[in-house]
Amino acid sequence: MFIDKRRVRRAAQAWGRVAPFANLAVVLMAVVGLAFAQAVAPVGPPPAPAASGAPPVVVRLALQWQPQSQFAGYYLARDRGLYRAAGLDLSLVHASVAQSSIDLLRTGAAELATLFLTDAIIAAAQPPVNRSAQPQVVHVMQVVQRSNLMLLAWKDMGVRQAKELDGQRVSYWQGAFAAAFQAFFSTNGVSPKPIPQYQSVNLFLARGVAACAAMEYNEYHRIWQAGIDAGRITAFRMRDFGLGFPEDGLYTTSSWASRNPELVGAVRGATLAGWVYARDHPEEALDAVLAEARRAGVAANRPHERWMLRHILDSIFVPGSLPAAVGRLDQRAFASTAQTLRSAGLLEQAPEFTAFAPFQAEEAP
Repeated sequence: MFIDKRRVRRAAQAWGRVAPFANLAVVLMAVVGLAFAQAVAPVGPPPAPAASGAPPVVVRLALQWQPQSQFAGYYLARDRGLYRAAGLDLSLVHASVAQSSIDLLRTGAAELATLFLTDAIIAAAQPPVNRSAQPQVVHVMQVVQRSNLMLLAWKDMGVRQAKELDGQRVSYWQGAFAAAFQAFFSTNGVSPKPIPQYQSVNLFLARGVAACAAMEYNEYHRIWQAGIDAGRITAFRMRDFGLGFPEDGLYTTSSWASRNPELVGAVRGATLAGWVYARDHPEEALDAVLAEARRAGVAANRPHERWMLRHILDSIFVPGSLPAAVGRLDQRAFASTAQTLRSAGLLEQAPEFTAFAPFQAEEAP
C-alpha cells in the first residue's frame, strides 16, 4: 500500500518544533514533539478541547492485554484529556486470550494497536493481500525501549548458571517470544526440555518445571507475592545476554497511516505526553490503572501495579539514555531483533526499516 511520504514528512516535522499553528490540537502535537527531544518537562493540567469547532476524530486503540500498569500512559492520556486536546476521540480496547491486539487491528476493530516488536516484525513481513510492496503493519512509536524478558529457575533444582538448564524442563511462551529464549539456549550450548507456557506461572510454582518465562515487571514480582523469596530463584535477564529486544510499540496499518499521517502524529504526541505525566505523577497513574481494572473486573493490587509501573517507566525513559531516544526505534535494535527471528526460523525476510517505520524514517535527524 502506498504511503504519501510528503504528507508523512510534514506530519513528522510538526512533532519536533513549536510554530504558530491554527488550533490548540496542533499546538499540543508540537509541544509534545518537543518532549521527544527533551522528555523531561512535567505535563500540567489537561488542555482544553481544540477550539476549531471540528468534532474530534473517533479512533480506537487496542492494548495487548487486560488493564495493568503496562498501559498507564494511555489511560492518563485519555483521562487527562490529552487525546481530546489533539482532536481525537480515542477509546481503548483491551485484548484477551480469544483476541489479540493484532487481531483487533487486522479485522478493523481498532485503528491502532500496541504490539511487541518481535510480533510486529513478523506481521509486517507477511505478504499483504494485494501484494503491494508496503507492509500491512507499520510502526508509529517505540514505547518500551528495552527488554523485560527473563527466565526464572529454582536454585534447589540445580540451576544457578545457564549451563545447568541443559536437560531440564523449562516452560516458556511460544511464537515470537520463543526467539530470545532459543537464542539464549543456543548461545549457552544447552538443550532443555521445552514445555509450552500459557497464562500463568502455576506450573513453576508447583515445581513442575525447573525454570519458566517471566516479565521482570510482572511474573517475577507475582512469584515473590506468592511467597517465594528472590534468594531461592536464579534470574536470567535476556538483556544481560545481548537479547534485550525493544518491546511495546504503537502500530497501525499502512492503509490507515497513508490516509491519516496527521492523526498518527496526534496519537503519538498525546501518548508520549501521557507517559511523561505517568512518570511525574506515579500515584495518580496507579489510581487510573486500578480504576480501569475495577471497571473491567480484573483483579489487581496496588503493590504489584506499583512494581510494574516503576519497571515500565524505567524501560521507557531508560536511565542513562539520551532524551532524544524516547519514542524512537533504534535501527540497530530493529536489525538485531529481525536477525534473531530469522535464526529461530520465525522469519524468512525482514521488512525494510524505512517501510516498517515510515514516520520515523522521514523525521529530521
